[in-house]
Amino acid sequence: MTDKELILNFINQYDRPFNAEVIAQLTNVSRDAIEKLLPELIQSQAIKLIEDSPPIYVRANRFQARIGYQHYRGWTFSIADAHSLLDILEQGRYKSIREIAQAIGKSRQWVYIYLEALASIEVVDMRGFIYVVFSRQNVLKIGRKVQKGILGQLRSLNKIGCYRLLS
Repeated sequence: MTDKELILNFINQYDRPFNAEVIAQLTNVSRDAIEKLLPELIQSQAIKLIEDSPPIYVRANRFQARIGYQHYRGWTFSIADAHSLLDILEQGRYKSIREIAQAIGKSRQWVYIYLEALASIEVVDMRGFIYVVFSRQNVLKIGRKVQKGILGQLRSLNKIGCYRLLS
């Protein structure tokens, strides 16, 4: 490994503030090499300078916030994941959760939970036994209200040749 790779590896794992001396002690890289690389790391936004004298650094973006709403214990909905599921639904004609799970590379349970949440806020619907994206307008509301069993209701409506009217 090069000195830069060692330092980047250290930075990506170390959550506390640090200086060149701490990096040198924990990586066995010479202090001169570290001080030459620090301005480059600041410019590439891998680290931030939080104190000028003495210089103290932290990893940039060390606290990634994940915004979402909880539905089940431990389940947090991600808007980016919801959009990726909607992209998959728009690309194909999927009739089963199993097919969608294989296409997106997630578990069937994950797909079911997301489809149920998206169907509850009128983003996803079922037409002719095929999951379709109705509108992306309410995606930001995912997880706020989830109607249990809505996917079964949509399937039942399709069996009798009907579908729900969405606003």
